Amino acid sequence: MQSMQPAGTQTAQEKSFSIFEMVLIIVALVFALMGAQEYNRGDASASRLATVYSLVEDRTWYIDRPAGQPPVSFEQDTIDKVMVNGRMLSSKPPMLPLAMAGEYWVMKKALGWSLDKPEDANKIVRVMATTLVGFSYVLALVLFGKTLRMFVDDPLIRLLLLFFLAFCTQLWGYSTQINNHVPAAAMVVAAIYLGAGLRWGTLSPRWWRFFLFGLTGALVLTLDMPATVFVAGAGVYLLASRPRQTLTWAVAGAAIPLAIHLGILYATTGSLLPVQTTPAAYLYEASYWRNPQGVDALFQPKGTYLFHMTLGRCGIFSLYPILLVGMAAALRATYKKTVKGRVDILLGAAAFAIMTAYYVLKTNNYGGEAYGFRWYIPAMPVLLLMGAPVFMTLRVRWKWLFVGVMIGISFYSGFQSARSPWGANLNWTNTLFLGPTYGP
Repeated sequence: MQSMQPAGTQTAQEKSFSIFEMVLIIVALVFALMGAQEYNRGDASASRLATVYSLVEDRTWYIDRPAGQPPVSFEQDTIDKVMVNGRMLSSKPPMLPLAMAGEYWVMKKALGWSLDKPEDANKIVRVMATTLVGFSYVLALVLFGKTLRMFVDDPLIRLLLLFFLAFCTQLWGYSTQINNHVPAAAMVVAAIYLGAGLRWGTLSPRWWRFFLFGLTGALVLTLDMPATVFVAGAGVYLLASRPRQTLTWAVAGAAIPLAIHLGILYATTGSLLPVQTTPAAYLYEASYWRNPQGVDALFQPKGTYLFHMTLGRCGIFSLYPILLVGMAAALRATYKKTVKGRVDILLGAAAFAIMTAYYVLKTNNYGGEAYGFRWYIPAMPVLLLMGAPVFMTLRVRWKWLFVGVMIGISFYSGFQSARSPWGANLNWTNTLFLGPTYGP
């Protein structure tokens, strides 16, 4: 098994760069605090807020109400809903709405805020966006930096990679919006940090680290199931190298979120499978999904879809070309066996390929009315980690000039995403040369 060597001891220069890293993270935190969204009718938070409202006000997961009672306004504002056994449910994974409901209950009891009042709803959504998504964004940056310290000696490279994750990916744009992808990305980084540290020996094998690995890895599954593929490789390595601790403490940690997640699914649907595995649940009478519109009505050839989600209009690599370094590292590791962290890079590439194949085969709308392909958000920290060894070998000026162009494009896309994260035809790739994702 190939391992990475920990970075050297901290020098005065490294301490200076540590200050820069701290400043960068503080800037990201300020952005998350200042930019947290309010509630807009029909936006992506409506489906989750329908669940939050029903849980706190009606003590049920079902977001519809019996005939004769006023409907839940958030349920009326969303298309992200399904019908199971004659009752309406949000189609969103339940763990994030459950956390949001807990926050709403506290705010209602302590502050008297109510989702029935528009002015309160705006404040409630801002608090939720900040605490559950904005803080996840900052946590991802902190743990990403700690992971880099395990195997990147050059403090300038570490600082650059941290900047790339903070402001040259979609995490920036979606850090102020209610969504499950940024929290899932934070849990992916947490699980990789713990798994890598335990495997490489840079973290002592304490029981609670295995417990946290299991906990964070299982949270990825409950928040954004396809992203679990990035945790699976680390789990297999730990199971092979430390089976007793993995089977006891890691499994114990994973059992908590999995029990809650599966319990909710079984109680509401009678099945342990997510509602996304039951297409018929979307096709109830009067469902939007019987006659989808705009980007939801696309049925492109799979090859075309793959091109535009990777290199085209919504492409992760056209909008954020700095992430191509991760794929370059995978190509390099394929034929060069001496590459540092070769096994880890190839596992990351395989996981990215599996995620891509899933979305190509199972989806058709590029993540809906969103800037870029938002379902790739949890993959972005992984691609940057994969690319770290490439940056450590760059010595020629023209290569850094090329990287500078990639940084500029990626930063501009991140900035555009931060300004307008929701909208299928807002990508600069649409407006500049490839045209709209769908017609008027």
